[in-house]
Amino acid sequence: MSLLKTPKTDFRILDRPDIPVRSYAAGEAIVKVGEPAREMFLLRKGKVAISVHDKTVEEIGPGGIFGEMALIDRAARSANAIAAEDCEVVPIDERLFVILVQDLPYFALDVMRVLAERLRAMNKLV
Repeated sequence: MSLLKTPKTDFRILDRPDIPVRSYAAGEAIVKVGEPAREMFLLRKGKVAISVHDKTVEEIGPGGIFGEMALIDRAARSANAIAAEDCEVVPIDERLFVILVQDLPYFALDVMRVLAERLRAMNKLV
């Protein structure tokens, strides 16, 4: 179940051998509520379920991003992200984020659009 449709961005710049990829098995937690955070993620393969208070609020597919709030405000995680299928994710720390913004000027705008869309969807639930 997805409350919103995540816009797609061209992430080919991340499809390089020097960009680290993490793998998660289906059912494995990628991030948990309350954990400290310094990165966001691009989902390259699989599906991730985002949940708040044990309720799935979004399912993210390949090309989607998650964890962007933590990169922006450096606060503890506010949602769980669980691999709904075997997944490959690209962690994006602040250094890589700056590189992406320089190489793909609309990357930051796309991230802000995803964040704004998610905030609007959550506002409808409240």
